[in-house]
Amino acid sequence: MNSKIVVGIDFSECSLNALAHAVSLAEKSNLEIVMVWVNKFSEENVLHHNNELILSGAKLHFSKLVEKYKPILGDRISYVIKEGRVYESINELCQELNPLLVIIGTHGISGFSEKWLGSNAYRVALMLDTPVIIIRNVIDVEKSLTKILLPIDSTVETRQKLPLTAKLAQCFDATVYVLGVHTSTLDDIENKVKSYVNQVATYLEERNVKYEVDEIYARNLVDDIINYADKIDANLLSIMDEQEHTLKNVFEGSYTLQLVTKSKCPVLISHMKSMFSLSIN
Repeated sequence: MNSKIVVGIDFSECSLNALAHAVSLAEKSNLEIVMVWVNKFSEENVLHHNNELILSGAKLHFSKLVEKYKPILGDRISYVIKEGRVYESINELCQELNPLLVIIGTHGISGFSEKWLGSNAYRVALMLDTPVIIIRNVIDVEKSLTKILLPIDSTVETRQKLPLTAKLAQCFDATVYVLGVHTSTLDDIENKVKSYVNQVATYLEERNVKYEVDEIYARNLVDDIINYADKIDANLLSIMDEQEHTLKNVFEGSYTLQLVTKSKCPVLISHMKSMFSLSIN
């Protein structure tokens, strides 16, 4: 398994909360953290800012963060400063490092930190090839990763998030809650969901991952999943960005974005372009 977590930093409270969450994950899994800050000032405001002063300030902040978490992680925390557009810079770093995850912070319903990612933050998160964990600022970063909610619906893509979810569960000895989500009472659709759930359960059992199986009939897909996550006190919600395309006509707005803004736990967004190999059809 890849050994690095990339954490987007803009030194706001939001991004520092995401970093603290990343540290709690890295501490228990022997993963390495690479913090990244993108200096947009070098291109956008070069006439109005002292670029050297900005860079010096960023390095000073990073040094303090490294010292803060060194007692926990030792030499497994470092930082990188990039220049240019945020998406291109983060994507370039991911191509260089091939990390397991990218973790970024969000203010929740009001959107992502404008200091770091600006108005295109959500699009950036979806465009990265690497799976992304999005964590809201209000989430308790001290909670251990013990319960992962894995919704399974009738779409072919729904199972593709399973391998990474299973890997994380193995790292933290967490329980995966496999939730069959029914959005139709048609027999063919119901049977497909049940079949996918059984395949997921077999996959987890073969890898000695603890799991529980349940099902719901969803009237409001997003709210019902969020309510179930609250019910079990989930520490992570594992979804796929592909579902916002396959299910976009079920409700108004983006499935993924709604889950991110409403979830009380971190949301893991896996991408079709970055899936682990999975031998289930």
